[in-house]
Amino acid sequence: MKPRGLASKTFHTFATLLFGQGASIAAGIATAHAFGPAGKGAIAFAGILLTFAVTTADGLKDAIAYQIGAERRDARAVWGTALRLMAVLGPLGTGIFLALYAHTRAEAYLYVALAFPFSMYVQAVGIVYILRDRVERINVKNALTIGGGYSIAIFVLVLAFHVPVPVVLGVWVGAYAAAAAWSTFGLRELLGAGDAAPRAGLAREQIVFAAKSALSSNVTFLAMRVDVFIVSAMLAPASLGIYTLALATGEVMWQVSRSVIWSSAGRVATLPRDESAQLVARVVRSLVAVQAAVGLVLFACGPWLIAHVYGARFAESGMLLRLLLPGLVLYSADGMLSAFIGVRAGRPALLLGLETITLAVCATATLVSIPHYGLAGAACADSFAYVLAFAVKVGMFARLGRVSYATILVPRTSDVPAMVALRLRRYLAFSIGTHR
Repeated sequence: MKPRGLASKTFHTFATLLFGQGASIAAGIATAHAFGPAGKGAIAFAGILLTFAVTTADGLKDAIAYQIGAERRDARAVWGTALRLMAVLGPLGTGIFLALYAHTRAEAYLYVALAFPFSMYVQAVGIVYILRDRVERINVKNALTIGGGYSIAIFVLVLAFHVPVPVVLGVWVGAYAAAAAWSTFGLRELLGAGDAAPRAGLAREQIVFAAKSALSSNVTFLAMRVDVFIVSAMLAPASLGIYTLALATGEVMWQVSRSVIWSSAGRVATLPRDESAQLVARVVRSLVAVQAAVGLVLFACGPWLIAHVYGARFAESGMLLRLLLPGLVLYSADGMLSAFIGVRAGRPALLLGLETITLAVCATATLVSIPHYGLAGAACADSFAYVLAFAVKVGMFARLGRVSYATILVPRTSDVPAMVALRLRRYLAFSIGTHR
């Protein structure tokens, strides 16, 4: 079967993400009304903890992409090496979170400990599907398990059976286990023929690259979420629920960027460097333009929607959303820039340095602003850090990719997919003809 084009894959990814996002919003509304800001904050915090933990797998994923995509190494040998590494990291991560649970008795750590090995595997195996141009297959799996499938189950359980927070988190762990099992089917075919026997040189290279990239991913995530950890430590549990709702609402618009980045990642890793840089520049300028338009809509309507859908207890989230939007709009394209710098250019250490600067700025600004301005200060600090990260990465990408700032930032009519442009021209022609 002939592989689909980038536009088709992006649409398929967007559709499945939209399905998952819709189900997630429905589940979020149900849990908000059932458990209030404190309960919803606890569920959101568990998700943030797990996401931070599996950024280790981001490093492993990048190492796999680099070895198979850029270096053209044997896929079966690379994956076999990665499995052995995960066999060590999985129990290690679970042990760390169990120790944190024993120390704090906070249930979030217990459920993250259970979900961690499955989540790490799901994160790492996804890159094999992407490199083999099987984005649709992994989209469906994610949508029916850790995406929409989990959220629909929670929506029903909370509304119909009034289950408590621990049951919600238990189903969440089960969704990751199901996704890990599903990802294994058909994997042998994607890896192709080859020898999966251990290779010392390959393992050493993978560990070094993965360690650098994982550290960069850890710092990247902290730069994005350090404000949440600080809010959790300095303010009441209800404040955490209000703040994370504002973040989650703003990040809804990232579904477009995630669709494009997910669909483009394989090409960024495997295309010749100049072609890869041109692809990244085209995606970045298109994403920023689209997200700016969506951000204006959210700025106008978001606070009203939050107050009416989630209730008066969450009304403050609307004001926080407006403060977060400038950073969220620009940061939507961060993944493409990071993919080129860290994977295609093979500079994970440089990416780590850039993310460390962002983390330091965000953490310092949040710590200083919360005592004076509360949640509004945290939102402003987060937005400023996102804008700074985008600006610095654009500069670095321009140098490494040998492309101009205008090529990266100024949208072009040629960026519109041909089918969309054709339908738009037909619609305009019809509208003009109708009104004559």
